[in-house]
Amino acid sequence: AIFFCLSGIKYDGHNYIDEAINNGAKVIVYSKEIADKDRAIFIKVQNVNNTLNKIANKFYYYPNEKVDTYVVSGNYGKSSVATFINYYLNSVSSCAYIGILGINYSDSRLKSSFSTLNILENIRLLDNIRNKGIGSCTFEASVRQLNLQKLDCIDPNFFIYTCTNRTSSDFYSDDYYIQLRKYLYTLEDDCRVILNIDDESYGQVSDCVAGHVTYGFNSEATYRIKDLGISQNGSRFRIVYEGQTYEFITNLQGISSVYNLAAAIAALNQKGHDMKDLAEKFRHAEQVDGVMERVDDEYDIIIDSAYDVYSIEQICKYANLVKQRNKAIGVISINYSDGDSRLQKIVETCEKYLDVIILTENESLEGEVMNILDRCSRFSRTNKVVHCPMRSIAIENAIDLLNRNDVLLIIGKGNEMFLEMGLGKEYYHGDRYYARKFIDKRRREENEAC
Repeated sequence: AIFFCLSGIKYDGHNYIDEAINNGAKVIVYSKEIADKDRAIFIKVQNVNNTLNKIANKFYYYPNEKVDTYVVSGNYGKSSVATFINYYLNSVSSCAYIGILGINYSDSRLKSSFSTLNILENIRLLDNIRNKGIGSCTFEASVRQLNLQKLDCIDPNFFIYTCTNRTSSDFYSDDYYIQLRKYLYTLEDDCRVILNIDDESYGQVSDCVAGHVTYGFNSEATYRIKDLGISQNGSRFRIVYEGQTYEFITNLQGISSVYNLAAAIAALNQKGHDMKDLAEKFRHAEQVDGVMERVDDEYDIIIDSAYDVYSIEQICKYANLVKQRNKAIGVISINYSDGDSRLQKIVETCEKYLDVIILTENESLEGEVMNILDRCSRFSRTNKVVHCPMRSIAIENAIDLLNRNDVLLIIGKGNEMFLEMGLGKEYYHGDRYYARKFIDKRRREENEAC
């Protein structure tokens, strides 16, 4: 019966008042000047979002007071940090997860089209989580979504910011840090804020929060990472906290995974969980779907959803580091919407670290695939780059080249099961499916040859 005139990126609820009344709304909560106020009860407020947050919280009897909430933001690593926290807490008690990988709590496993739900969806889910006796919940949100106040219904117990990547689509404007600072100033004094001291974001926002906690390789970090070792089987590192050193051995791969795990460790330890127990539990941490995910026990094949140049570079550095004697091969996504500057950076980055580069489709307009691949040829300075428009065939070709001491990266889709084809999404079995299919085919052929 109440219609709230919310304003978003594309739509303004003030333009739909007549439709809302025709559909039965009796009360209109608004903030902008409007003419006709005779058909319902009109209540003008300064901020419609804030009013909805307050009413929704009161309506659901303040579920946040009974559930510990962890909000994770940043341009890269949100899903990983939230998943690691969720993994640990479910091993010792219970925890829900709400983010781009879905909505998971108790026996519920729901898919979501958005990493951040709207105000009412979040508060309603939190109410369900509380009623099921679940004590914790992790949320992931971009700074844009925080700015749209989608999580203002939640007073987080912990806020974790992973890193800033200026090439990411989430880094949307020059006022990015202004919006992040604005959100940080809204946090309650008892919220524990955890920041990456090695990242540029630290210098931009660290003054917003007194008593914040840091992680990273910097010697000033609250949780200092040191003695990092990375191999094809995982990672080994130490964390120094309050003068004590704790060793972590994990099956997770890549320096980005180490950063994300350190963020989760910092949050969980601040909650009161013992560092030695964290080290034991994270020995067998679950790999996040589509994020540095190894898909075969015998061959080193890794899929990742990386899209921005920085993330691609970090993964290529990892491949160059862990290859034993032979090749680092990459199946790299190219998009029809990419500009020449981005294409040049991708090609140059891949040529720096990889031995074989197969460029293929990610999103494509009809007739544009070969055109975009040909544009990439202008930026190649080696003979490492080949073009293969159809993604599944590109993966098959890469596996044909793969030896047991090589490493293969399949970058750009992660766990996505669609290709954006200009006029809409086309079903795609997924990189994991094709990698396993063609490596199994290769094994059958090798067995038959023997």
